[in-house]
Amino acid sequence: MFSSKALEIRDPDIQQYIKDFRWNVDAVHFPTNFVKQHRQWLINNTFYIQGLDRFEYGYITAGCTDAFNEIRKPYYVLPDEYTYHRDAKQGIVRELDNIPPNSTLMTSYPFAATGNAHKSWDEILHTCSAKNIKIFVDACLSGVSLGKLDLTPACISHVAFSFSKAFGTGHKRTGVVYSNQAQSPAATTNKHLYINHMFVDLHSKLMSEFASDYIFKKYRTKQVDICEKHSLIHSDCVLFGLDNNMRKCVTRALETQ
Repeated sequence: MFSSKALEIRDPDIQQYIKDFRWNVDAVHFPTNFVKQHRQWLINNTFYIQGLDRFEYGYITAGCTDAFNEIRKPYYVLPDEYTYHRDAKQGIVRELDNIPPNSTLMTSYPFAATGNAHKSWDEILHTCSAKNIKIFVDACLSGVSLGKLDLTPACISHVAFSFSKAFGTGHKRTGVVYSNQAQSPAATTNKHLYINHMFVDLHSKLMSEFASDYIFKKYRTKQVDICEKHSLIHSDCVLFGLDNNMRKCVTRALETQ
């Protein structure tokens, strides 16, 4: 009945807004302005983000998966992480203790397998700090989740956000990655304005129209009801119920209830 994939909610109000949107084929957006808007849009009390201001640079990307190109490969991922890393044969799966020093750990927060913070998050931060392992945080679920993301630990080198789940725009690839790197693939594409200006235009307008916690607030009660009905534990991510601590996507049920 429920999918194991993380499916976005096709919210009727957002979908109608996109349907009525007047596409501007001549739109030109400057990344710095869009990133400034995105920083402000992220501010809410549902998913609180602390320490984003310690990252000097923000760059527009084609979603979180494009942002992964900001770091050298291969990188390491923990078991049960986002399957893209496995399918793209870029991420090497290792238990935390087996990740070598001076490397990079790619990890999602909220964690892809559950929609909650990784159960070993504090240990992850401690181990990575001790072994000089840089952490790239994939925060693609933040726009549909409850929680707090503290970006102040020095071992966190990047954090990437996507609009795919918040707006159901996965095929209109747009996101933002933050770091302290003045030179990187995204820095170069942004410098030359090599971005999808039409999609950036759409998402700029969507941010003005819908708050970053719009989906969570609208569907949280329905998610809890569905999970109780089907003997699932509700995740901090509104898209999921948990069965034996593994996600079951309840999105389609949320859309029809």
